[in-house]
Amino acid sequence: MYRDKQLIILMAGKGTRLYPLTLGFPKCLLSIRQKPAIYNMIVPLINEGLRDITIVVNMENKELITDFLKSSFGNINLNINYIVQKSASGPGAALKLTESYINKSTILLLGDTLCTFPKNYDNSWIGVNEVDESEKYKYCMIECNNKNDIIKIIDKPKGVVATKNAAIGLYYFKNYKLLKKILKEKISKVFGEYQLSSYFNLYMAEENIKIEKIDDWEDIGTLEGYMQTNKDNFNCRNFNTLYLDDLGVIHKKSKYNKIVSEMSWFKEIENTDYEKLTPKFYNNNKFVFEYGIEYYDYLTLSEYMTFYPLIDYSKTIIFESLLKKMLDIYLKNKIVSLEFNDLFHDILINKTFDRIKLWDRQDLVKREKVSINGNMYLGILKCLEKLNTSIEKICNSSIDFVTIIHGDMAFSNILFSPRSLNFKLIDARGNFGIDTIYGDYRYDLAKLRHCYHGRYDEIVNDLFNIDEDKGINYYFYKDNDYKIFDDLMIKYNIDILDIELIEALLFISMIPLHDDYPNRQLMFFCMGIEILNSQIKKRGL
Repeated sequence: MYRDKQLIILMAGKGTRLYPLTLGFPKCLLSIRQKPAIYNMIVPLINEGLRDITIVVNMENKELITDFLKSSFGNINLNINYIVQKSASGPGAALKLTESYINKSTILLLGDTLCTFPKNYDNSWIGVNEVDESEKYKYCMIECNNKNDIIKIIDKPKGVVATKNAAIGLYYFKNYKLLKKILKEKISKVFGEYQLSSYFNLYMAEENIKIEKIDDWEDIGTLEGYMQTNKDNFNCRNFNTLYLDDLGVIHKKSKYNKIVSEMSWFKEIENTDYEKLTPKFYNNNKFVFEYGIEYYDYLTLSEYMTFYPLIDYSKTIIFESLLKKMLDIYLKNKIVSLEFNDLFHDILINKTFDRIKLWDRQDLVKREKVSINGNMYLGILKCLEKLNTSIEKICNSSIDFVTIIHGDMAFSNILFSPRSLNFKLIDARGNFGIDTIYGDYRYDLAKLRHCYHGRYDEIVNDLFNIDEDKGINYYFYKDNDYKIFDDLMIKYNIDILDIELIEALLFISMIPLHDDYPNRQLMFFCMGIEILNSQIKKRGL
């Protein structure tokens, strides 16, 4: 949809209304929905073909923004132009700097706007959302007729205006030649700066612009707006609800009994080493399927490892610190129980086969051979048949690895503070076939590996491209070097071979849980197939 369009993003502002958050850090990279804010906007466009992006930055944030985007999209042929706005003379001046780069129909985005892109690109438009009377003075207000043609633009009105439609920072110019033409014109300053509205008026003098209603807009340009957006936008599955109360407690509601297992886990780890690694637990006795935990204003390890341009040294320090803490707890809290051999068998074998049957792509499940990126692999069922004995051996050795575990040790469930190398674990599974705090800690380690080796976080953040033209073909938007993580596992005497097999089964079993994202399901399938085939080769089967 977007291959014939280009995107201009204005990111040169200092973000003073977001101080102290933006002191030394651009507002477009502040965290929203477990990713830097601007990624919420550009990734959907890139996944639908956008390749041409022009970004107006300032001298202070250029290098950081460049590093972030290069780190995330190094393998994709994006044409990104960076233009430095040397003086803070307003968004109109920033847009004027892009004139020579405009050669396609143009989407214009302000760096502090968060919303879903509309599907209408038949005409030029200004994205609008209704605001309260008390808020109108902050915005560029848009009056239109009954055909949605814009008839008047009032920038930051001081008096009463009839319209409730405020420009939200998303615009589309279908006639790019006209856009280039009007950007050559001289405009006057308004409120001490050059405003976008001046250019919109010049454009409308020659061609209509309509309004486009944007229903899910979030304004993250102010400290109050950013705070409210964060409170309203916690990442969770569609069967869960998260909200932050005014006292700093984050509440989790669910439609499923699984949440009872999580609540039980929190209660049972009291007075153990694990309790120190988790936020304070608040049991809401009024509701069966709700509990609260103390809110920590940390980013997740997923965000640091997926989006931040970390060097290998930093990755090593972070991961080794986590691994040492976890292994220390695992080894201190080991118990002896044969029961977990059977429970692990149910999780690794029975659950995997049960989950496979739920996927609506049985055509792929039943294939004896699968072509992925031009390579031919054995299909799921053939792989599981060959690896059955190896999986059984892992299950039968579970007695040596039973301890208190988290159960869902994914990077996205690990909050991290780089200032103190402090970790807080959230969203514990609380179940290992039965409701319990115990389980085989190799399962936790496999969850870690499915993030750094299997690239789970990149998949759920849609940082990949996949199609089924002459077999399945995919590529990730950036390179992956997992060796430093595996080297640390080996350093601490962890059997990577067995961990990798559990990792493969994790990918296969999670496929039906993501039925709202078919492309992600297909990627999990590819990861599972490739790792299973690697296991067959490594084990000489």
